[in-house]
Amino acid sequence: MPERREGIRYLSLEAARAIECNGCGDCCDSRRTEGHWAWAAVPEDLYAGLVGEPLIIPLERIEDGWRERPHEDRDVLELIPTLFHCSALQPQADGRALCGRHTEPRPPVCAEFPVWGPDVERDLEDSGEAHLATGFLARCSWFNVVVVRDDDPRCERE
Repeated sequence: MPERREGIRYLSLEAARAIECNGCGDCCDSRRTEGHWAWAAVPEDLYAGLVGEPLIIPLERIEDGWRERPHEDRDVLELIPTLFHCSALQPQADGRALCGRHTEPRPPVCAEFPVWGPDVERDLEDSGEAHLATGFLARCSWFNVVVVRDDDPRCERE
């Protein structure tokens, strides 16, 4: 029987998908996680072809903070994550941040994060659980959520 780990919420896919985004914005800007969150495979046009202007802007750390940098060849590689900020992110006075493109065209990964992508369903089918990529996003609604099958004894019931 799978072991239950302290501090982890075990939810069915339906329950995980019912959670509403709290607008922390941490998945939209590497600076909000001190560089622990990055983008994989940034296209050379920075998604301008999709939205009409550069959307995912590469960043680099400098001595006293961050600065934007030009796209580099390595940024298109899936396994070399790119520190970034999204130009559509709208910071709020209360520290949250909202997506200015939430109802408009945006990169597929934005609409799939964190529980609507094909990887979640595949992992759930293959291994009975899906670990969401939210471990560095402590303010995220889905922080420390593991999606499990409905019949998993660890699955939290309402």
